[in-house]
Amino acid sequence: MSVPQKPYQGAPVFGFTGDAGCGYSIMEMETLAKYRIPAVMVVYNNNAWGVFDLGNTPRTRHMYLFQENLRYEKIAEALGARGEYVKTPAEFTAALKRSYDAAAKERLSTIINVQSSKEFTSREAFPPGRAPSGGDPGVGSYRH
Repeated sequence: MSVPQKPYQGAPVFGFTGDAGCGYSIMEMETLAKYRIPAVMVVYNNNAWGVFDLGNTPRTRHMYLFQENLRYEKIAEALGARGEYVKTPAEFTAALKRSYDAAAKERLSTIINVQSSKEFTSREAFPPGRAPSGGDPGVGSYRH
């Protein structure tokens, strides 16, 4: 029986998530590191985790907010993986190359924490931005 993935066995895999998704699953970096699974995980960190209006009152607001600019790559490093923190496209390109090389040559997993801004949802500052009718924070940035 032929297995379509066989020619790619051991090749690096890429995953993409937002800051909220990373918050839910970052402990899997320990699994990737322990079993030396060559993975590059890109985190789009737009600080939008917790800005949803969930009974946004002074009494409840703190329960839904993470600190801004969380350093997910540091958590990955503490779990035995590599970490990269980038703020510009040039830094991202270089981090992708280093991370791919580490995965392909050394079987090391990496989180690339791509620091962005929740302000990308602003229709005025970054057209097309978020529609005035609402939607989740950060959604408008995916159309850029």
